[in-house]
Amino acid sequence: MEAIRAAAVRHNVPVGVHTALLYQSGWFVQWKEGPEEALHGLMEHVAADPRHHSLRIVHFSRGHRLLSGPWSMAIVQTDEPREVMARRVARLRRNMEEGVQYSPPAVWRQLSTPMEHPGASQQTNPDAFQRIMVCCAAGSTSFDLVQWLSRHKDRTVVHRRFAGDEGLDVGTDYIDFLDDDRVMRVIAMARKGLAVPLTRAFVPDYSHIIVLLSGEPERDLPLMQKVADACAGLLVTPVLLGVAEHPASHARPFALAHRLGLIYLDAQAHPQHSAGVWEAVYPLLARWREAANSSSLSTNSTFQFMR
Repeated sequence: MEAIRAAAVRHNVPVGVHTALLYQSGWFVQWKEGPEEALHGLMEHVAADPRHHSLRIVHFSRGHRLLSGPWSMAIVQTDEPREVMARRVARLRRNMEEGVQYSPPAVWRQLSTPMEHPGASQQTNPDAFQRIMVCCAAGSTSFDLVQWLSRHKDRTVVHRRFAGDEGLDVGTDYIDFLDDDRVMRVIAMARKGLAVPLTRAFVPDYSHIIVLLSGEPERDLPLMQKVADACAGLLVTPVLLGVAEHPASHARPFALAHRLGLIYLDAQAHPQHSAGVWEAVYPLLARWREAANSSSLSTNSTFQFMR
């Protein structure tokens, strides 16, 4: 994967193409954005490589660019058979031929979500799915929260690895579970992962970003700045939901968010007590349909799939 990254960055940067690569269930998924002529040239180059076969194009659109850098990649760790992935690829190809297309993030989600997860078939319905990111200022309390939810809801955690063009390599876990009339996806994102272009492309999908504060400004404020950078330039931004043990810990994060034009809500709980964190934030997540839960199309975008 590192060799693929090096080659892609070398070829993408001169022609203004940005790429995200997903490896899952024996398939490679490429999401490319850039000038149309450059995209077609790269597609022809990929198709001519004898190491590739079973290539499918399942999406092509024009619009604003979503991928903010030349390279991102993700590996989803799942036991789902490649035949199940193949059926999803075939369905998207069939939809495209019939004139039905989704946004690039929606295509990515439909292919990267294991079919046994709740709401896998609801990925394109914004009224059925609520997505929440969790980040922490210290330790791994965001991942602890997702692990606790997996036990509490009796659902399987999906493990992923993300990387960017500058060597960023981070973990991210998520869990899907039914909650009344919605499917909730709670995603633990490593702090460094906020800088990965692929992560930023999906920020408009989140209704909230839960920020687990440490109470130490030297840790909390840099995290808040990373979150703000990930939200920069968006027409609609997620609601920031700060969680801290002491009310006074919210003062400076709130001021920073307010200065940057971001909505900041506060909740009191010890970040290391996952059950208490969820009890504190759950009522604040209820007004999710009024928050960001959609995304725009980007520049010339194409998806190709190979085994």
